[in-house]
Order: sequence, then structure tokens, then C-alpha cells
Amino acid sequence: MENLYLKWQDYKTNNKYVIGALCRDKENNKYYFKLNEDYVKKAEECGFVLATLPFSDFNKIYESDTLFPFFKIRIPKIEKMDEDDIKDLLEEFDMKEFDEFEFLRKTKGHVMIDNFILEEDRGI
Repeated sequence: MENLYLKWQDYKTNNKYVIGALCRDKENNKYYFKLNEDYVKKAEECGFVLATLPFSDFNKIYESDTLFPFFKIRIPKIEKMDEDDIKDLLEEFDMKEFDEFEFLRKTKGHVMIDNFILEEDRGI
């Protein structure tokens, strides 16, 4: 099982707060996401709003056969790219073939529209 920790970064202090974990079971081709209530509460004390996530149930382990849309928006749509662009992308991120989870690991899933990142290290 591979894990990436979803963190919210307070733009005022740059402090990062773990919100939950995205996991991939490569063998069974499944994705899982689980919020951590204690960590979310700490982040909320600093301004995090849980409603900004599509996940809200602390007692649920979310499961999917495909990458959850919240994370999918953080990767390029390679099906719309030409061969040369794909080749350049793979070279830039030192990948032999495109892998969504690996791309998230390498880029931290950072997008300009929010303050979320994905990191391997829980950092707590």
C-alpha cells in the first residue's frame, strides 16, 4: 500500500496541517482516502474549512477504482496531449510511463486554486 498525506497549508503562516491520507493498493488497483479527525480539528483552529473538501465523514474510508476527482484535477490530462508533450512530461519527472499516483508524489499535487499538497511524510 502506498500513501500520500493530504495537507492543508495556511497561507498566512505557511504551516502545514495533515488532513488525511490518500492510499493506493496497486495490486488490487484501488484508491482509498481517510480523514483524520484530530488533525482536521487542529487545522480548523487555524482557518481550515472542511467544506472545501468533497470528503466529510470521519468514520468512512472512501474507496474507488479510479483516482478521486479531487486528486485527478491535480494531474495533466495526458489523453489530450500529443506524443512529444507526453515524452517531455515523462522526462521532466523522471518517469518511464505515466502513473497518476507517482505524478502526485513528484509534484505534491499542487495547483494554484487551493492550499492543498500531497506529501509522503506525515511530518508530525
